[in-house]
Amino acid sequence: MYSIVPFEEHHQPTIEALMIEIQEEFDLPFRNPNSVSVSEYVESGNFFWVAIHEDQIVGTIGLSCFDSETGVLRNMFVAKEHRGGQTTVAKSLLDMALDQAKDLGYTNVYLGTMDQFKAAQRFYSKNKFVQIPKTDLPETMSFNPVDTLFYVLRNEKE
Repeated sequence: MYSIVPFEEHHQPTIEALMIEIQEEFDLPFRNPNSVSVSEYVESGNFFWVAIHEDQIVGTIGLSCFDSETGVLRNMFVAKEHRGGQTTVAKSLLDMALDQAKDLGYTNVYLGTMDQFKAAQRFYSKNKFVQIPKTDLPETMSFNPVDTLFYVLRNEKE
């Protein structure tokens, strides 16, 4: 059983450890050396959640505001042993962020990822995100400089 909860300051060290653990799985670095800590990110009016299983953080996701109708998903990570079809961690995290985006009235939610994250690409496509060229991103939108692939989920206003 997993619970998705809003970020709290005491989560920061465990999130850092999770990011290092995931980074070690891949040949290419994916962490932005200029990124701010989650606590700084949240203080800036953004949202961040963690997935907890047996008192351990096993996943993260953030949602930042680009403008009044546009959000950006950030830092979606799930520990290796909690990925895949047998768990619901990634889907639960994504649903939490997308529900918040809907509550805020966002009609577009963007994300960036890297070519090496094949399973993530399949997951985003399965969840109705559409891959777009970088040139289709809003001009001043910032992403991790190592992101090579970009996606958008377009929602209709009710």
